[in-house]
Amino acid sequence: MHVLHVNHTMDLGGTEIMLLDLAAEQKKLGHDVTICSMYGPGLLDGKAGEYGLPVVHLNSPNNLLAKVINLTAYLRKHQQDIVHSHWGVWLPTAIAGFISGTPCVHTHHSNQRRRLFMEHRFASLFTTKVVVLTPEVDDYIRKWVAVPQRKIVVIPNGISSSRIVGAPRVELDGIPAEAPMVGMVARLSPPKDYSTFIKAAKIVIERFPGVHFVAVGDGPQRLQFETEVTQLALRNFHFLGNRMDVPAILRRMTISVLATRNEGLSITLLEAMASGCACIASDIPGNRFALDNGNSGVLVSGNNSVALATAIGELLGDDGQRTRFCEKAKERSTYFSATRMAKDYIELYGQLASNSKG
Repeated sequence: MHVLHVNHTMDLGGTEIMLLDLAAEQKKLGHDVTICSMYGPGLLDGKAGEYGLPVVHLNSPNNLLAKVINLTAYLRKHQQDIVHSHWGVWLPTAIAGFISGTPCVHTHHSNQRRRLFMEHRFASLFTTKVVVLTPEVDDYIRKWVAVPQRKIVVIPNGISSSRIVGAPRVELDGIPAEAPMVGMVARLSPPKDYSTFIKAAKIVIERFPGVHFVAVGDGPQRLQFETEVTQLALRNFHFLGNRMDVPAILRRMTISVLATRNEGLSITLLEAMASGCACIASDIPGNRFALDNGNSGVLVSGNNSVALATAIGELLGDDGQRTRFCEKAKERSTYFSATRMAKDYIELYGQLASNSKG
């Protein structure tokens, strides 16, 4: 089967990591898989090359007509059985798929800004199936975009265990090897809630002065968050920026935190679980599903630094409870495998390709 995955870029992010794992597993299953970046090269192009995955850069101007023309031309020249859209490219991919006669699958990775709902509603008219990541379909897809139930399919994200299990523990400059480390791996931009994480760190360090906090990622709000840390006179807080060795950093963490206002199904949370981290996450549908309603990690109310600090403190102060959550998280993570995810998508593709030819 010939499959074209389309994303806005190949820069470093959860969607892009998921896309690489998905495409690599589909290739292992014997399918012809290509990744298409709507714009130019990104940080993960090299990683795609390591997996033997071709990456096409359309270098499109940032307007709908150019995107549709460029992608339609590619699909006509390189016929595909399925075109699969991911982040930021739903509408041009759906239209190009319709024009070229290629079934279009779209994965809804996370809640979008509601000002885009009319664009996405229009895109859904040209989309064969919309994949959501958890059984609890969010209001954005169901009510705002108004995707009919017959078009919705649930396929949870998966991760490649080989990236995680074999990762060595890394030691970080400025953090003693024996010091507990609490980290958050996420882009420094909305909807991630680093402000709550920073305020919680202040509370926790007053009780556990030897603990260190790390923020792994970058983004437009970095200066704002660095200023917040300075204003709180918060020592032992480290901004690590974008890192290509996230699995190794997760192996170093004592506790992994995901404070966020909304989320699809976080790749970094799944990676933390597979790494054997004790996990704390905001109580929203995607995190509840990942952590099995709190059986495999701690769920806390969002935008509540006191609740988050309390949860971190309880795990730091109770080795037994922390170990139990580590074990439960690792056990739960086995469901979220890239192999399972790839097989689920290939089964869906096969149904759609057969229908289009029939």
